[in-house]
Amino acid sequence: MSAFYQGKLPVVCPRCKIKLPPGETSCYNCGFRPATARTEKQKRRTLIYFLCVFLFLIVAATYFVRSAGISLSALFTKGTPPPTPIAYPLPRGTPLFSDSFFTDANGWNLQSSPGNYAVSLSSGTLTMEIDKNQLLWELLPGERTYSDFTLTVNAVLSRGDRNNGYGIYIRGAANAKSDLATYYRFELYGDGSYAIFKGTTDASGTSTATKIVNYTLNAAIKKQGGTNQIMIIAKGAALSFIVNGQLLKTITDHSYTSGSVALFISNLAEAKPGIQVQFSRFAIYPLRA
Repeated sequence: MSAFYQGKLPVVCPRCKIKLPPGETSCYNCGFRPATARTEKQKRRTLIYFLCVFLFLIVAATYFVRSAGISLSALFTKGTPPPTPIAYPLPRGTPLFSDSFFTDANGWNLQSSPGNYAVSLSSGTLTMEIDKNQLLWELLPGERTYSDFTLTVNAVLSRGDRNNGYGIYIRGAANAKSDLATYYRFELYGDGSYAIFKGTTDASGTSTATKIVNYTLNAAIKKQGGTNQIMIIAKGAALSFIVNGQLLKTITDHSYTSGSVALFISNLAEAKPGIQVQFSRFAIYPLRA
């Protein structure tokens, strides 16, 4: 390629072959004026410049949208509102069993072991505490059993880190080794998640907990320090688990049709020792037709 097409000044006019004076960019004889070709390096610089400008505009637009609280999906849709979740109000009527926890008229097991666990009842709350990494349950007094029902209770993780759990056993049954050998267990955690377990026994009668719903975060669950309204609806093999009026999960399992009910707290192995949970407004209602 000639020096002219490499971006240097021409020595001879490429059209009429007249020698040009040094520094001239046009031919005085024929008027030819060449355009200086851009180098590959210059092309790359131009491309990089425009890419940087484009990326800057994208970042600036994203920052503006987030600062204004605008949903990106709302910008590209016609504004169809999300479906409204079904709310589950508290049952009405006469409960099969209830306790406001102002007095111990029902006879809860309030035994405690200093340095290990404690259960107390006063001022409208049943308080359960563990000082070690263990699980503590509190069976409903009177050896009551239930099959189909709607259960409601309020609960708050008032002390302990977010890895701790608490909740309800339903349809429990005892054997020679445990008061709750088989069961369904609904457990909330201080980080706003939940899980559902099923207790089964082997040939020796040893109970094992199996996760039938894995740990799942849900915005309906209030985290540590917040009070959660728990509701469980048991109807035959269908079990529905509801928190703060919002359905989290419905499972179908035919293994256990009736059994005992218990409150529990769980100071998990990965959590720091020490947990306190306060339960209030407990009630079990007959299932409405």
